[in-house]
Amino acid sequence: MPARIDEYLSLSDRLRALPQVASDPDGWTDLQRRLVLRAHRSRRQTQVARFAAAASVAALGLFAALRFFDLRPAAEPYPDAATVAAAVAEDRIQSLRARSQALEELLAAMPSRPAVERAGTSLPIETLEGEVQWLDHQLSLAGSAGGPAPEAERLWRDRVEVMNSLVQLRYVEAQRVVL
Repeated sequence: MPARIDEYLSLSDRLRALPQVASDPDGWTDLQRRLVLRAHRSRRQTQVARFAAAASVAALGLFAALRFFDLRPAAEPYPDAATVAAAVAEDRIQSLRARSQALEELLAAMPSRPAVERAGTSLPIETLEGEVQWLDHQLSLAGSAGGPAPEAERLWRDRVEVMNSLVQLRYVEAQRVVL
């Protein structure tokens, strides 16, 4: 047991050698003051964090609203009715041109006309070919004069109908030659 007493003495000597801390004999008031300061600091930090979060949310909302409602003035908010009608007419004309081109390609792919023709198909075919030439002439005049879109659309529609009839007659003619 003497070793334990020596250890005890050395421990107590070491504790006495520690520097003395100036303290209040009644440390309770100091402890309460520090606890109140810590609680106040914690409350203030919570309030600052809440304020920062609210400010961040408000700033994000403002930026989102500004992005949603683009405040820059538009050059032209809505096209007028004439512009829309012209664009629609131009789309229809482009569609009719494409259809006419497809019919021309179909005619070019058909066999050449027979040397001996039947009057029942020959006269209507030649009449339709002449009508296509007349419509092409009218379209070239309308294009050079910058004619109105309704007139050009009507001419293209007529050309497609005539080309469709011509393809059908040429098909009948080609079938009769084969038979």
